[in-house]
Amino acid sequence: MANLIVRHRRRWYEISLPHALFVNNTFVGVMKGDVASLALPPGNCLLRVQLGGPVRVWKWNLDLSLSSCRVVTLANGSPVTVAFHDRERFWNILFDVDLFLWVLGLFVKMPLIYKILSDLFFLVWLVRLVLVRKRFYSMTLE
Repeated sequence: MANLIVRHRRRWYEISLPHALFVNNTFVGVMKGDVASLALPPGNCLLRVQLGGPVRVWKWNLDLSLSSCRVVTLANGSPVTVAFHDRERFWNILFDVDLFLWVLGLFVKMPLIYKILSDLFFLVWLVRLVLVRKRFYSMTLE
């Protein structure tokens, strides 16, 4: 058996959320912390890390998950470490600043131009998130 180690590299201010792990499109478990270890047979496998899942809205199932996939080659006896992190750092900083200004706007009157720009930015951020949701994480071999 080969040992596959999956590591979540997150920044100090990011909260730890549970991620689902899939090997060859088969659910193998939930990664509750920052490190998970799997014993798998040697060979190639498709590793997918996923946050979230389908949400039932009225009659439809909407897939709102964020995920990424990577093919990993496992050798007998040698551990392989795959690290993943959120590749949307620039967008997250902009979103955090906008969120801070939105909270500030609850206590202080903000100009109308801020409201228009904030709503436009949120719309662009949301569209971008939907477009990159299947390659949201950057996965690297360590």
